[in-house]
Amino acid sequence: MQYYNLTWAVVLVPLGGALFAYLPESARNAARVCIASTAISFVLSLLVLAYRLGHLHAAPYESLITFWSFNPAQPIGGGVVNNFTAQAGILVDGLSASILPVVALVSLLVQVHSLGYMRGDAGYRRYFAIIAFFTFSMLALVASPNFLNLYFAWEGVGLGSFLLIGHWWHKPEAAAAAKKAFLVTRIGDLGLLLAIVFGFAKFAPHVASLTPPGQVSDPFNFSVLSREWQFAHQGLVPGVGGRTLAILALLVLMGAIGKSAQLPLHTWLPDAMEGPTPISALIHAATMVAAGVYLIARTYPLFLVAPHVLTVVALIGALSAVFGAVVALAHTDIKRIIAYSTISHLGLMFTALGVGAFTAGVFHLFTHAWFKALLFLAAGNVIQAYGTQDIREMGGVWSRMRITAWAMLLGCCSAAGVVFFAGFWSKDSIVAGVLRNQFPDGGHHSLAVKAALIVAVCAVSLLGALYPFRMFFIAFLGDPARRRGFTPQRVRESPPSMVMPVVVLAALSCVAGFIGISGAGVTFGNFVFALDKPQNEPFDIAGVLLGAGLALIGVAVAYLIWVRPVPALARLPARMGRLAVAARNGFHVDAAYAWLVDRLVLRPAALVPRVDEGITDAVADGIADGVRATALEARRLQGGRLQAYALTAFVGVVLMAGGFTLAATGHFPGVGATR
Repeated sequence: MQYYNLTWAVVLVPLGGALFAYLPESARNAARVCIASTAISFVLSLLVLAYRLGHLHAAPYESLITFWSFNPAQPIGGGVVNNFTAQAGILVDGLSASILPVVALVSLLVQVHSLGYMRGDAGYRRYFAIIAFFTFSMLALVASPNFLNLYFAWEGVGLGSFLLIGHWWHKPEAAAAAKKAFLVTRIGDLGLLLAIVFGFAKFAPHVASLTPPGQVSDPFNFSVLSREWQFAHQGLVPGVGGRTLAILALLVLMGAIGKSAQLPLHTWLPDAMEGPTPISALIHAATMVAAGVYLIARTYPLFLVAPHVLTVVALIGALSAVFGAVVALAHTDIKRIIAYSTISHLGLMFTALGVGAFTAGVFHLFTHAWFKALLFLAAGNVIQAYGTQDIREMGGVWSRMRITAWAMLLGCCSAAGVVFFAGFWSKDSIVAGVLRNQFPDGGHHSLAVKAALIVAVCAVSLLGALYPFRMFFIAFLGDPARRRGFTPQRVRESPPSMVMPVVVLAALSCVAGFIGISGAGVTFGNFVFALDKPQNEPFDIAGVLLGAGLALIGVAVAYLIWVRPVPALARLPARMGRLAVAARNGFHVDAAYAWLVDRLVLRPAALVPRVDEGITDAVADGIADGVRATALEARRLQGGRLQAYALTAFVGVVLMAGGFTLAATGHFPGVGATR
């Protein structure tokens, strides 16, 4: 168990590096300390993983610290909660133990790459400090044992991404992209927050009723909630039924969609390319965008008891996968091509989880981290060498940056799902899962839904090979760029600090997929989900042949269009016309949002000043003017002359005396004389 407690250090050491980097004395060593803290975290995460592998069927390990509690009976959701606590801690099971090293290693390699990429940057120390904080937040998210922990870490990841995307805040585009990412993801985060509050209100009384006297209850804990969701599905939780579970699952899904940039909350991700390229690798590989997929995997017991929501997950994932692949195929900005590729691959993960192929979905999250980080870091090398992000203005990279070019080729093979590369094993597992129609509720779905999902994953398998090799053939094998003031002869390979991470990731992109093959009686699914019997989705021949075949067709078509043009195929890009333009503009989703915001928010908001000025201000000003006019008239009674005051008092006394006299003698009508 002492090895499990190392998880505390895995999470907290990067936070220590971030805090040190902000000390005035750390100006010269900030980057080294941040890198060292992440390296320590990675080594410790490997020890935790190794220990977990040696205790495959052991119960998940939790280490908890109570930071808030109240003992008096509190009415919550129609019941009474006693001895409620909120706890911070760590959770070590197969899922968290397998993802912690991925997050730490990707962050470590990104920071090493940044030594060369960000050299001389004015915000050098701040940059590394925020990366370390971002790493801490993501590690805390993965190791979270309950919803409260996860939500605080979730928001920490959002804050870190905002600061990193807007690192070059003096550029209007970067500042706007950071704000857009922050605001769009907040929409999804609101759904997750509502899920936490809604779930607490519904389940806290039942959790308290099952808690033995003298013990505390934590209705946010994942293991506790997994039991509660099953009870609710069986009708054993008062006031909670299938509709409540579906609403709760949809709210959790809303949070996942925002973080993982799925339709319709995907628009922040392409604009996030305004940040430094290593940050794109960090955000797009195993950290921020992976958080949504990880959230669904962590709360999968909830979705299993709300199977119709899983259908929504699958359909959103399939639509996002096709959308991302089509837009990536039309773009000429190398970073945006890879960004839309991320949307597409995350869509495949959503699709896999939605159809019940949960091992394939999580396994693709694992392999995707390596080849996507590789693509971004290799692209960063080329961007720095050529001074442009437009693939049409590159060319000749293969002959001048041979190591980066080979690494990019291997990354493209893995992303495309070429046989035996990492992406092949996981992507084709998803294809096989969709072909089997492995819906968790027994397959009670319409034929149209199943057919749509099969068509979508087939299209993504084809396009997912076409767009990365289009990028590679144009930028790396095309004619050298002919831009004004640019001399291709000056292009050189990147420095070792930028090449070494690319080489490591290239190796992982080649071999990481073999982890998914059964060995020594252990499969990836057995480990991640602690199954007693091998239940890894079978890697059936139909999925292999279909996925691999479509990938090879995509590579061949790309070669015959951009390397050895065949007239019938080479004319296809030009014939796309308006479709290509629409795809390059993201099918105008951003424009549609801008139009809706203008009509539904900005225009009604423009009426507010008019109402304020025409009604509110008019009423307030009218009252003030009336008081002012009355005061001006009343002021005339105060002349400041004592003679006038004495005369006024004398006249008043005379009038009062006369009035009393007349009243006493009965001269007023209706008033009798007093005796």
